[in-house]
Amino acid sequence: MNKKHLLIKILMVLFLVCYLGLLYTSDNAKNIPIDQISAAMEETSSVTALSKKGRVDLKRFYQIEEKDTDGYFFYKAESPMAVDEILIVKAPDRGQADSFLEAVRSHLSSQKNIFEGYGTDQMALLNNAVTERRGNYVYYMCGADAAAWRKKLLSLI
Repeated sequence: MNKKHLLIKILMVLFLVCYLGLLYTSDNAKNIPIDQISAAMEETSSVTALSKKGRVDLKRFYQIEEKDTDGYFFYKAESPMAVDEILIVKAPDRGQADSFLEAVRSHLSSQKNIFEGYGTDQMALLNNAVTERRGNYVYYMCGADAAAWRKKLLSLI
């Protein structure tokens, strides 16, 4: 009876260690330079159909300063009536990544407020937009191909 209880306790501890290890590593990402990510993402025609944006637009749409990042990848539709957009930001640390994630979520919320009530096609895309953080990477993807973009990014990091 005593050996049975000991075995159960050992198995529970092993399960707990494996579970916590899995939780800890699920948020990790490889340290890939943003240039490599950019090159891979630009192979996708649905991304390059959008307009490449710079640091001024990064600040305008997300209130993120380029100097606070370890690099970024930002494409957005030219038309103000289109919501197709992809942003990948590499933060120097997890604290900054959390701050970037908050900025990305704020941008999505703002977009929803703008199109709510009359932009049914845009709202459908915005409701399926991806806003996530993986390691020090934060990404926002909105558009018909957002799921494919996310899959491609996650295969890189």
